[in-house]
Amino acid sequence: MNLKNFFILIAAAALLYSGCNNAGSGKTYPRFESGENEIISFSFTSQKNIGLGADATGIISGDTIEITLPHGTDTAALIADFVTNSTDVTVNDVQQTSGETPNNFSSDVDYTVTAENGDIQTYTVKVTIAPSSEKIISTFHLNGTEGEIDQSNGIITVSLPPGTSLASLTASFSAVCQKILIGDTLQISGETVNSFNDDVTYTVIADDNSSITYTVKTSVQLASWKEISAFAFNKADNGDKLRGDAAGTISESEKTISVILPYGSNISEELVASFTSTGEKVRVYNIEQTSGETGNYFSSPVDYLVTAEDGSEQTYTVTVTIAKSNARAITSFTLDGENSVIDESAGTITTEFPETKSITGLIASFVTTGTGVTVDGTNQESGVTVNDFSSNPVYRVTAEDGSFKDYTASVTRSAEIAGLWNFDYSGSDDYQIFEAVQVPGITGSALQFDGYNDYVLVPDDPALTLAKAGSIEVMIKVISHKSFAGIVHKGVRTDFEDESFSLQYWTTAGKLRFMITNDNSEQSYVDSSTVLDLDKWYHIVATWDVDSAIVRIYINGLLDCEGEITTGDVRDSHGDLVIGAQLPVQYSTTWGNLGFNGLIDRVQLLSRALTPEEISARYAVFQAEESGLTAFILRFSPADKPAIMALLLVIIALITGIALKNMLQNRKNS
Repeated sequence: MNLKNFFILIAAAALLYSGCNNAGSGKTYPRFESGENEIISFSFTSQKNIGLGADATGIISGDTIEITLPHGTDTAALIADFVTNSTDVTVNDVQQTSGETPNNFSSDVDYTVTAENGDIQTYTVKVTIAPSSEKIISTFHLNGTEGEIDQSNGIITVSLPPGTSLASLTASFSAVCQKILIGDTLQISGETVNSFNDDVTYTVIADDNSSITYTVKTSVQLASWKEISAFAFNKADNGDKLRGDAAGTISESEKTISVILPYGSNISEELVASFTSTGEKVRVYNIEQTSGETGNYFSSPVDYLVTAEDGSEQTYTVTVTIAKSNARAITSFTLDGENSVIDESAGTITTEFPETKSITGLIASFVTTGTGVTVDGTNQESGVTVNDFSSNPVYRVTAEDGSFKDYTASVTRSAEIAGLWNFDYSGSDDYQIFEAVQVPGITGSALQFDGYNDYVLVPDDPALTLAKAGSIEVMIKVISHKSFAGIVHKGVRTDFEDESFSLQYWTTAGKLRFMITNDNSEQSYVDSSTVLDLDKWYHIVATWDVDSAIVRIYINGLLDCEGEITTGDVRDSHGDLVIGAQLPVQYSTTWGNLGFNGLIDRVQLLSRALTPEEISARYAVFQAEESGLTAFILRFSPADKPAIMALLLVIIALITGIALKNMLQNRKNS
C-alpha cells in the first residue's frame, strides 16, 4: 500500500470511529480527492450473512478481488462490506451500500467505482467455494446383503447367507466424498468386484483430499441345509450289476428316496450311488459317503443321514426295487416249420408258402421275451396251438410289467414255389410219412430213412409239372451210401413210365445223379464230381432250364457239375412225388424201394432255375442254421426197427414217470 492510501485508510477509520460514537452529531466527514475511485477493502461478514460461520476477507490485486468462502455457502444473495474512497459504487447500475446491498456471486460480479470528477474504476469480484472435507460411507451392501456400519470406529460388518463364496463379490454403497479406493483401485458402486476372503480396507477421500478408512469384515453364516437333492445309480459306477442308469424319486415331505432299477439288475451285491447334497457330510451306518464311490447293500431300505454345517441332521430312507421286464418281442417264428420274416418296427410276421398250401390249420413255433402270447384271447403254446392263417391272426405278446405288443401274422402264396415240405409236423395234409422217423434237423425236425422201405408220398398236383424249368433244394445227411437211392423222385411206377425228374444216388458210391425225362422216356442227366461224406450235412440244389438247355447240380452253394439238355420238355406225369426213395413200393427184394439211408430236412421245389447268387445266399442261411446243430442219428437196420421203437417207448415211459414223481413231490412239499 502506498503512503497516500495509508493516510486515506487512517482517515476512513477515524470517520467510522467518530460516526459510531457520535451518531447524529452533525459532524462533517473529511472528503476525498475528487479524482479518487478505489475499493480499499472487501469482505463478507458472518454478521451480515447468516450462512457463513466466519468472516471472509477478499484479496485485492489490481482490479480483481478474490475471496474464498466455506464449502456449501449459498452465493445467491451475499452482502459485501467494503471501504472505498468514492461515494459512487454500483453493480449493474444498482447503487451499492456497504453492509446492505445483496448480490448474486455465483458468477463474477463487477463493481463500478466512480470518482467525483467522473473517472471510473471497475473491480471484478471472484468468489470461490472451498472444497468439501466430507468423507463418509453412509450405506454398504455386499451381494445384496446390507452391512452394519460403525462410523466411530470405521468398521463395516457384513454377515452373508450360507454357502456364499467370498472370492468374487460386488459391493454397492452410497458415500459423500470425492472418491473411494481399495489400494490404488477406484471403486465403483455396483460394479467393482473384490475378494472378501480377508478384511478389506476402503479409503474414502474428500474433495479437500483429506481421507478416512473403513475396514469391511465379512463372514458367512453356517448353513442349516441338509437336503439330498438328487440320487441315482449309474451304470458307469456299477458295471454289469446294472442294466442302465436309474434316477431316484425324492419325496421331500416324507424324506424318502425310491429307485427302480432296470429289469435284470443285480440288487444282491453292493451298489454305488451318486447323489447331490446341500449338507456338510452324508453317512450310512456311521460311514461317511462319497458320491459315485461308496457302495452299500440295498436289498433292504438304507438310511442316509445328512448333517448340516450348523450340526443339525436329517435322515432319508432309500428303497431300491427292480423293475418288471417290459420285454415283449417275438424273436423267432416258424410256421409249419418254415422260418418267417419278423419286422419288429412294423409288428408283422410274414411266411411264404406254395400256392397249393392249405393254411387254415397251421402250427407256429416261436420264441418270445414276454411272459405270455395270445391270439384272440387264447393262450398260445409254441409248437402246439393250431390257428387259421387265412385270417391273419394277431399274436399279442404280454410283458412282465403288463405292457404288450401285437404282431400280425400273414401268409403269402408264391407261384414260384411248386412244393415245400419241412417235416416239422407229421399230421400235414400235404404229404404222408411211411415208416420214416422224425428226428431233430437243422431247423426243427428232419426225417430219418432206413434205405429199405421208408419214404414220404406227396400226391400229384398240376403245380408239380415243371416242363420248362425248375429247382430242387434239399438238405441231407448220409448214413450209408446206396446205389440208386432216391432223394426226390417224381413218379411211382416200377417201370418208370411216369418218371419226370429224379435226384438220386448212382452206382458210384457217394455220387449224385440228377435226371429229367421227356414224354418218350428219354433222359438228360448230370453226375456230381463230389463224393458225399458220411455223417455230414449237405445243401444240395439241382436246376434245369429247357430254354437254355442246361442241367446243373450245386453242392454247398457252389456249382459242382452241369450238362446239356437234349431231350426237350420234362414229362407231364401223373405220378406222385416220392421223398427218401424212388418208389413207394418194392422194386425188388434186393433193392427194396430204392430208398435213401440218412436224414432229409426240408425239400423245396421251385418252378424256375435258381441263379448261382440265389443258391449261394440260401447256402449261407443253411450254414448259419447248421452251425448250431448237434443232430443225433438213429442207426439201425430194418430188422432192428421194432426193437428200437420198443426201446424208445420204454425211455419215454421212464421219463414220464420221473416227471410225474417230481410233480407229486413238489405238490406235497407245497
